[in-house]
Amino acid sequence: MDVKTYFDKMADTWDEDILPIDEVRRCIVFLSGVKEHTRVLDVACGTGAMFVALQEKNPEHITAIDVSEKMAEIAKNKVKDNPLFDVRCGDFFEIEDEKYDCIMIYNAYPHFTDKEKLAAKVSQLLTPDGRFVVAHGAGKEVINLHHSNVPKEVTSQLLSAQEECEYWKKCFNMDILIDTQKFYMLSGTIAL
Repeated sequence: MDVKTYFDKMADTWDEDILPIDEVRRCIVFLSGVKEHTRVLDVACGTGAMFVALQEKNPEHITAIDVSEKMAEIAKNKVKDNPLFDVRCGDFFEIEDEKYDCIMIYNAYPHFTDKEKLAAKVSQLLTPDGRFVVAHGAGKEVINLHHSNVPKEVTSQLLSAQEECEYWKKCFNMDILIDTQKFYMLSGTIAL
């Protein structure tokens, strides 16, 4: 089973399965520095779990992309009349000639199995003063336990933030590493 097929299958019940952790999402957005005039890319947006927290900061624009047609469709329906959002079904790695101030990957990082390729693509799409964020609304133990029931070809184990940081240090100055039982985040800015 590939990632697209897996998430198409999960889309209809996805919102029921994710915990209502709005304060964690708001904290992630706060730490990411999203504010007015910020252009955000929500990678592997799923059904739009980050949309409310992002919109509260009144950014200039939010592009959201997911490889799953069903996930993207649900996300698009949540914001269909909101010109702030551009929700797409597609492959993040195929985005070209676009620049973002913040690239966020929320609750999806283990589904990117080639972390070095991911870091390189993120650095290509960020503005020179941009920030990337990888975050989860739970700790790595909870994430890894959940993913123990997910087909191995669509996921990888989440390592400690310190270990995952190694994939990103070639391209980024890593300045946020949070690795607790209830919250996981790594973030940095372009290394100049």
